[in-house]
Amino acid sequence: MSKEKKNIADHPFFVWMGFVGDVAALSVLWLVCCIPLVTIGASTTAAFSVAGKMAAKDDYLIIRDFLVALKRDWKQATLLWGILAVAAVLIVTDYQIGLANPGSLGGALIAVSAALGVCLISMVGASFSLLGRFSYPGVRTVLADAVRLCLANPATMLLWLGLVLWLPVSYYFIPAVFFYLRLPWLFLGGGTCITAFSFAIRPFFRKLEKKR
Repeated sequence: MSKEKKNIADHPFFVWMGFVGDVAALSVLWLVCCIPLVTIGASTTAAFSVAGKMAAKDDYLIIRDFLVALKRDWKQATLLWGILAVAAVLIVTDYQIGLANPGSLGGALIAVSAALGVCLISMVGASFSLLGRFSYPGVRTVLADAVRLCLANPATMLLWLGLVLWLPVSYYFIPAVFFYLRLPWLFLGGGTCITAFSFAIRPFFRKLEKKR
């Protein structure tokens, strides 16, 4: 067999297709493990752990590494998810109160809830990506580092917000796009957002790794 045929798997096309397949597998695995709802935090942390290895060009196996991280970070990730979920409920409640109160008060509540919602989505990406890549003594430290990460990387956080919010926003402004892409994005969106953010935040994580 020729050397060219032996190395066909190294061809950029096949390397890229293998990467796309890994992202798709990670997306489905993340989605399935999120179904009980209480496991969303652990599943998201595990997905960030695998995506972080992909971004760092470490060796990885999607299913094995996902399950290892799921078990390893279960306690902290679930506690973190609980805190963020409570914050989400409070923000939605504030938004509903704003809708029920026309006038300047209602408008102010809606504006505040929208700003807090953006902050919360940013914290979700920052905190779970940190927990998936680094060891922490407690959730409070994760949240503190997540705030620092958001402040130090505004452009990357805007990318994360765009990845997470483009489909919901399209529901209001481009309904046809939403209805055509909602099912594909349901199965592929989670891993795509997590992987893209992991690659974007990699330069910052590289600096943290050197310090640690």
